[in-house]
Amino acid sequence: MKHLSKYSKFIGLFLILVGIPILLTSRSNNPELPLLSGLFILFITNQTREDERSAAIRSSAALFALIIGYTIKLVISNLYQHQMISFDLISINYFLIMVFVLANIIRYSRLYVFMA
Repeated sequence: MKHLSKYSKFIGLFLILVGIPILLTSRSNNPELPLLSGLFILFITNQTREDERSAAIRSSAALFALIIGYTIKLVISNLYQHQMISFDLISINYFLIMVFVLANIIRYSRLYVFMA
């Protein structure tokens, strides 16, 4: 089990790299699932040294990502209702993709960029 958790970050990155072209080119019913799975796996993976600080950063990143993501969703819906843009964010999977992208960006930037 230790080896699986060691490679889970690479599995998540692989699913993200595979999921982006699938999302953009596939005509299947759920082309977003590999990307969504990769983002989720990347977000829940533990650091090599998991402590209270990294757990707090992960939970606060999820909170900020939900707040920012829901704000973006409300703005997009409002612009769509006023016919200022031609698309609306109606699928929950695309909302989750946006939230996990934001959460991963916030988490890893706080871990490696701002705390370095």
